[in-house]
Amino acid sequence: MEIKNYMEFVVQEAVERILEGRKDLCKCDQCKMDIMALVLNRVPPRYIVTNKGRIMTKISETEIQFQVDVIREIVVAVEIVRMKPRHQKQE
Repeated sequence: MEIKNYMEFVVQEAVERILEGRKDLCKCDQCKMDIMALVLNRVPPRYIVTNKGRIMTKISETEIQFQVDVIREIVVAVEIVRMKPRHQKQE
């Protein structure tokens, strides 16, 4: 068994979905990871150890406020990374 922050899975999936629809954003690994790190530092962690814990956390993911909070933080992080990417601008 190992302990995991379930929010890493949630944020990664949400970032992928949001970036997929945005043609104006860089989708390189550096930018994706920077967005995810910013979001994960701003949302509460949800640690899981067992499959039961994962199921219980998955259920809370359906709460509308939970989804809104994650998406709001992603939007903020996307803007921060878009304005100041940590790599050279691609032409």
